[in-house]
Amino acid sequence: MTAWPTLYARLLVRLPQLTGWSAVQVFDGPPVTGDVPTDYCTVGFVIREDFAGSFDTEIGPGDLTVESGTIRSEIVCSTGDVDLPTVRGRAFALADAWRAETVANPTWGVLNQGSATSIAIDVEPAQTSAGSVQRLTVTLSYTALV
Repeated sequence: MTAWPTLYARLLVRLPQLTGWSAVQVFDGPPVTGDVPTDYCTVGFVIREDFAGSFDTEIGPGDLTVESGTIRSEIVCSTGDVDLPTVRGRAFALADAWRAETVANPTWGVLNQGSATSIAIDVEPAQTSAGSVQRLTVTLSYTALV
């Protein structure tokens, strides 16, 4: 059984439950509304990319199947004001909660024991006369025994 869709589905359920995420709309893929909220997260979708992640499997010791992969997501915080420090603070607080969950629960409650996860973040701020946006591309990497 492939771990990627299981972990992906878990993110959709668990992220809104993290500390500080109650007002964050979590989308399965790209936003599907004309009124995109000021703070949101796209799971399996990054606006400037056309892939959701990847995975690969191999046979490990004792004929165990080991799957390694990534799930790419994006945290976006914005404001109509020219106030980059505020949106940066909100975005990084969300990322900190995600990282804390990954450290506290490396299997995310759905991967087999002995599995591991980690996150890496790419930072992309933007500021124009129309407002400020802080995008954080989150790459959740995993190695799972499947």
